[in-house]
Amino acid sequence: MSQLNLYSKKQRWKILLFIIALIIVGLTIWYASYITQKVSNAEKQRVNNWGETIRKKAELVMVANASFKKIAENEKRYVETWIGAMMEMQKDLSDYSFPLSIIQSNQLDPKSKNIPLILTENDNFSSSSNLNEVQNHPDSIAKFIKEWSELKKPIEIKYANDKSQKIYYRNSDDYYNLQYKSDSLIDAFNRDLVQNKDLVPVLLIDSETQEVIATNLDTNLINTPEKLQIELEAMQLENTPIQINLEENKKGILYYRESTTLAQLRYFPYVILSIITVFAFISYLLFSTFRRAEQNQVWVGMAKETAHQLGTPLSSLMAWIELLKAEGVSESYLSEMSKDLERLETVTDRFSKIGSENKLYVGNIVEEVHHNISYLKNRVSGKVTIEVENTQKTLNSNINASLLGWVIENIVKNAVDAMEGDGKIDIYLFEDKNLNIIEIKDTGKGIPNQMMKNVFEPGYTTKKRGWGLGLSLAKRIIEEHHKGKIFVKSSELGIGTTFRIELPKV
Repeated sequence: MSQLNLYSKKQRWKILLFIIALIIVGLTIWYASYITQKVSNAEKQRVNNWGETIRKKAELVMVANASFKKIAENEKRYVETWIGAMMEMQKDLSDYSFPLSIIQSNQLDPKSKNIPLILTENDNFSSSSNLNEVQNHPDSIAKFIKEWSELKKPIEIKYANDKSQKIYYRNSDDYYNLQYKSDSLIDAFNRDLVQNKDLVPVLLIDSETQEVIATNLDTNLINTPEKLQIELEAMQLENTPIQINLEENKKGILYYRESTTLAQLRYFPYVILSIITVFAFISYLLFSTFRRAEQNQVWVGMAKETAHQLGTPLSSLMAWIELLKAEGVSESYLSEMSKDLERLETVTDRFSKIGSENKLYVGNIVEEVHHNISYLKNRVSGKVTIEVENTQKTLNSNINASLLGWVIENIVKNAVDAMEGDGKIDIYLFEDKNLNIIEIKDTGKGIPNQMMKNVFEPGYTTKKRGWGLGLSLAKRIIEEHHKGKIFVKSSELGIGTTFRIELPKV
């Protein structure tokens, strides 16, 4: 079975594994996106719920404002009614029962009892109502007159020609208690927003003045208009703002964006996949290194064992040649047999050197190529023409002649097989800057593009028989032992292939 089938299967397995990896990556990203979307929807729902709570609190504030406004109006009406009755009492009436009943009813009404009053006559204290003993002290009265006149304009009653009375008052404790509760609701609303660090980042601004009402963002950001505007635009692009009716004539716009946790969750699959990729890559490098080291040991052991096994028959063949010489066999036959025996010795030497430290020496690659080609010409098909063209007679590099000859032989034999014993092989020897170049061009069937990167891999071959180790060994000899390069310069199906070897000059 051709070793090429192994590479075809290997390629299919690579494609299959790649598809499976893509499916796993796709499923991971999809599932992470699905979870992220659920979390995002939950956060939006939390913001909507929070906004609804704010609306309800705002409604409570508006109801409270309306309530204490009504109380203030009622209390003012109580005071004005009481003053009207007092003014009637100053008149010369035949019957004082009606104004007296109004005064008495106001004094008995628990609501009116909560309204503190101070009466002055010609700007001098006259009397007070709903004040305790401490509050009735002259210093306190003077203080109250000053403070209350700033809150409410006193009601002046003029009678006779040069006399007048002024009524100073403030709203009742019920009014201020209700106002306090209203302010507490607003403060609670602000605290809920600012202190709610678990809520997504939110920013509530006044729709008209664009002032920040409340937020849980960093204060440095809020106090910097440029940064605040950038944050506002980012929030607006990310989510649709929510409008909130805070008071009767006041509306707020709530901007928000996703939380840090959600952002981290969104990128979590990519981080994990990156870590897995790096881990897989490092593992691949380690296992590839171990695999290559193991392969090297197998090849070295096999090569040395082959060299050892060839030693005995080589000795016998040398003895047989000597015996044939004594028997008077034709010298031409014996000469060719000696060349083959010499080649076997060279091959044995090559195998014995695998895995060993090989010494290089300065050699002329032109002579080495001609020497190897002259041997091969008589041992390939007569329909194959091999031509060597060199621009110079001397191209010196640090080489091991035995191993370099092995490389030339492998490439030429592969070319002969690719041409199926009929075609032409051109070998070009020249220099390029600080390199000596060997190019071997054949008129074979060429190498498919998808297999180009595999030609130097162990096991690659287009022949029905063979281990596919020739080009792999050639690459190791050139790159590891000679510190050069070997690669496929060009290849076209049905036209041929050109291999290029680059060796440093000396």
